[in-house]
Amino acid sequence: MNQDAQGQKMAQIIAKCWSDAAFKAKLLADPAAVLQAEGLPLPAGMRVEVVEDTPQRVHWVLPARPTDLSDAQLDALAGGRSLTPEIVDAIARGNVKRVGDPAAQLPNLIYGVWFR
Repeated sequence: MNQDAQGQKMAQIIAKCWSDAAFKAKLLADPAAVLQAEGLPLPAGMRVEVVEDTPQRVHWVLPARPTDLSDAQLDALAGGRSLTPEIVDAIARGNVKRVGDPAAQLPNLIYGVWFR
């Protein structure tokens, strides 16, 4: 499944959650089974946790540490230096695990926010 099709399928699942409380409850309780049934199987050994944002609570996902960043680049970021396109690309490469991975959109998001 290509990235566009996967994104469309994920949007359909979200919309179904908003209109069907029983479906949402199943997704929250057993995401792997629901995603499989909806045509989005997880790779072997991968776990997924589904959480719900509310107006008073949002979730911030901390990506896995990228393996492509040097210690110097990480130190620069931790010290408050700006993200560079090279660092953003390295973060995305380190977090994209498969075709269609939402982490592939990370550079677009970061470029859109910080590099306007």
